[in-house]
Amino acid sequence: MKKELDKIKISKIKVAKNIDSTLQQITDKGLRKEDLNLVEDILMDLKRCYEDKIYTFIEDVKRGSDRLDEYNQSPIPSLSDCLNKIKQKLQGGPINFFPSNNKGPCHPQCLVISSGNWEFNDTVIRNNILSYWYRCFYKNRFTLIFSESWQSTSWLKWEKLIDSYVEAQKIQVAGQSEDVNHTVIVIEYSNDMVNLRYHETSV
Repeated sequence: MKKELDKIKISKIKVAKNIDSTLQQITDKGLRKEDLNLVEDILMDLKRCYEDKIYTFIEDVKRGSDRLDEYNQSPIPSLSDCLNKIKQKLQGGPINFFPSNNKGPCHPQCLVISSGNWEFNDTVIRNNILSYWYRCFYKNRFTLIFSESWQSTSWLKWEKLIDSYVEAQKIQVAGQSEDVNHTVIVIEYSNDMVNLRYHETSV
């Protein structure tokens, strides 16, 4: 059991370092202040939540039994659990969420949490995001996507769709031409890794 618990401790340390590195990479991208604040709050909450859950898990296992079979029956903490907890904390604020059963009004910020094994091609969550971008094109400015799955074969098509969305666009407002800027960030995660996969901003 000690070997298994040591692996979990190593995963906790690795994830914490990944989160710090990812946040630094994003900080260097020059986001709007409100978007950077959102990213920082989420990543720091994610780091604290995961560390706390793993600490509690290890202590519970130590107190419960030294037998491996009881360890295997204990639910190992996951980053998905922490992300869903963060989503619940943010709900009610001026942010659009996916997945969600409620369309609601368009907001400048959008948070997507995609857990499990999904592909980037023709899936419900991908199509819902595209529909949201179309519906809220002039309101949305920042989309943050956390994806537990990474399907390289279907990513290229999905990447092209995102690239098209973040391309600089101009609209006419009261006879004046104004830029519509979008930023999309995609972060891949697992229980032992957090990695910035995509970042593009309209120029």
